[in-house]
Amino acid sequence: MKDTSKKSLRRGHNEGNIRQRTDGRWEVRLSAGIDYKTGKPRRTSTCCNTRQEAIAILQQQAHEVRTQGWRDPMSVTLGEWYEYWLDTYMKDTVKQSTYASYRSYLNKHFCVLGKILLKKLEPHTLQEFYNYKFREEGLSPKTLRNYHMALHKCLQQAVKERLLVYNPCDAVTLPSGEKPEISVFTNDQQRALVQASYRHRYGVFIRLDLCTGLRMGELLALKWEDIDFTTAQLHVRRTINRLAKYEAHDGENKTEIVFGSPKTKNSHRTIPLTRTMADELARWKQQQAQDKIRAGDKYTDDGFIVTNE
Repeated sequence: MKDTSKKSLRRGHNEGNIRQRTDGRWEVRLSAGIDYKTGKPRRTSTCCNTRQEAIAILQQQAHEVRTQGWRDPMSVTLGEWYEYWLDTYMKDTVKQSTYASYRSYLNKHFCVLGKILLKKLEPHTLQEFYNYKFREEGLSPKTLRNYHMALHKCLQQAVKERLLVYNPCDAVTLPSGEKPEISVFTNDQQRALVQASYRHRYGVFIRLDLCTGLRMGELLALKWEDIDFTTAQLHVRRTINRLAKYEAHDGENKTEIVFGSPKTKNSHRTIPLTRTMADELARWKQQQAQDKIRAGDKYTDDGFIVTNE
């Protein structure tokens, strides 16, 4: 039996190789796509002391290439392709909130599916997955449609690149169900809420929301420039949300405050205010001015309406 311990060991599909150098150390070499700055192939080279270390390094680096860059289509898993699709096709084309939602689907729900080889993903597997989420976990049809839409887009890109012959999502039948009944305040409950709101510093915003129907992100993003006291009108121009960062390094906060445009084109709108509501906002503006005087140089004035002391 031949001793191969000192020969170059090559992984399949041109993923890389390890070899023992003349100085006795082991070298790991890996092809990692194209360097778009120089136009040349991007290759990595790492040295270590033992063959076992070299094998471990090669496996780790090959995994990173598969998940962060191009890889052999025969060995890619759904999870690896989904990650690649997110970073390559979605990151610069959808809102950060949409990107964060798509990524959360992978982390929370597609994690089991993600281990399946892309080439072996079958419609019946997806059907069983959706059935389980609906029957056992009680997810709503609307939630499942959101997951399905993201996964369909992801796999459709794989079809375009000829990694798949067809999109297995096309053969899936999603669970149907009636829209849940929306619970709303009765007149008595609304009156009680309004009365209670006068006992709180931020009660004016509860009354403003009842008056306008603003989404939370729209309410928190309001600035004084959005209020026309002359005509008693409120203009919805932006939203604010706390979202997961695209990239978070160790020790950093994994979320950030993000400003964006309202949800749809129709969400850019002008809302009439009652004269009473306009007067309440004017009084709040005076309260805010007093807060600013008390805080002095520590106060940060960015023009927002919803502020603390």
